[in-house]
Amino acid sequence: MQQLRFVLAVLCALTLLAFGASRASATQSSIGAPEVCTAQTLADGLNAAGQAKVVVATAFACEGPWAYLWADVTAGSETIGVTVVLKWRPDRSSWWPTDRVVTCVKGVMPELIFRQGCFSN
Repeated sequence: MQQLRFVLAVLCALTLLAFGASRASATQSSIGAPEVCTAQTLADGLNAAGQAKVVVATAFACEGPWAYLWADVTAGSETIGVTVVLKWRPDRSSWWPTDRVVTCVKGVMPELIFRQGCFSN
């Protein structure tokens, strides 16, 4: 029960952090997608956003300015699996997590990112 509460708290924290990031990026102009999309660049973006640190990336994909990352992250002493939808932020020159509640709308992002990033964890 305590682990479930911890997991929920971490997911809420990541969602709040991502919500703030996605709100700030909503005003950005649509500048071309980055040339580099690797598990490491996506993990770096997630790590830069806040509270959790990526231990291992298990799957990822990028299309245009959108990406998803399946990863195990640590928050405190716990390691949990997460799915994150990221968007390229030209102002930061990096990938940045989004709030899936806001961004996971069919037709807003490429179908692959929508299917793999929005319906897990």
